[in-house]
Amino acid sequence: MATRSLLTVPLLLTVAAAAVAWFVLGPAAALAFVALALLEIAMAADSSVPMAGIAGRLHSPARRLFLSLGIVAGVLAMRLLLPPAAVAVGDATDPASSVGEAVFAPGSFSAHLAEVRPALAAFGAAFIWLVFAEYLFNTDRASRRSWLGRLEARLARVARPRVWSLVTAGTGVVLTTVLVGVDAGWAPGRLLPVVLGGLAGIGAYLLSKRVAAWALGGLTSSDTASVGTEGAWRIHAYASTVVFERGLVVFMLFEILDGVYSLSGSGALGGDGLGALEQAAVAVAAIGVGAVFLARLTSRLDEAAGLKRLRYLKAGAAYVLGILAVLLWTSLLVPIPGVVVGWFGSVVIGLALATSLPWRAWWKRARRGLTGRTRIARG
Repeated sequence: MATRSLLTVPLLLTVAAAAVAWFVLGPAAALAFVALALLEIAMAADSSVPMAGIAGRLHSPARRLFLSLGIVAGVLAMRLLLPPAAVAVGDATDPASSVGEAVFAPGSFSAHLAEVRPALAAFGAAFIWLVFAEYLFNTDRASRRSWLGRLEARLARVARPRVWSLVTAGTGVVLTTVLVGVDAGWAPGRLLPVVLGGLAGIGAYLLSKRVAAWALGGLTSSDTASVGTEGAWRIHAYASTVVFERGLVVFMLFEILDGVYSLSGSGALGGDGLGALEQAAVAVAAIGVGAVFLARLTSRLDEAAGLKRLRYLKAGAAYVLGILAVLLWTSLLVPIPGVVVGWFGSVVIGLALATSLPWRAWWKRARRGLTGRTRIARG
């Protein structure tokens, strides 16, 4: 029943949009949209657990804003607008021209995106590693049970956890730069994007946390029930940092590692007969459906306190980010197989879920039941 209620709105949107696409653009557009929408829904299921972990760090009403509009807006903006923005900055061109190229000349845009990809991957790796390091070094000093044993427990108790976070991120940037330099013969054209991207990722993380600290510092407990103009601005500022954080993670996973830009990627799923604008419309609508499902599923997890009852899910969500950061750094040296990109998150979350279930309690109950039935049979 819960699954059906979660899927009702996304599936209704899918059916309605597919019908409109069929009558306006033809069967090819409808089929391409359905395929993309189902793929986005499947990806949203993987992303919901990390997103619920982030939502749990927000305070009302910032959490309500994040779970309703923030997720949808953040996913759409990061998936669709960040690549043209990155290309525009890298090539020093007009952002509108970059968006036009993405829609009408996807081949040329992909080539330009590939040129700035090393800087983007280095940026995302450093930023996402620092987000993961919040869990690894337990910067909030929260009480928790370690998922991976003594080593994780020791790392969670280190002194000055924020310093350790920055040191490990800096080490990742330096190590990747050295390896890229060795591989490229220390060519400045290969080294400079990696260095600048990594430093920019660290700087963006620090700026995001600074904004979040400023926003939280001006909110009191009474602000959560009733906020004035300043309190509302602070809530929006805080929520925007979280939207950016998760939107960047989704963008790096599904755009940079797999190398397919969503705005021009529907041809791979049966939309080859469509024009540029039709493909763009299909992709935007499909991503919107996936974002709505992601918001609903994240909200349900948050309401049910799923991350508290399944104690290792939050750890699994954190390690997905850590592995993603390592994969982004690795992708600067060697291509990452598509099967790894598509399944590593599901595997980690699945292991976290499996280890969270009370197998020992279930086994004890089963043994007591068997023992009781045996005694009755003997009697």
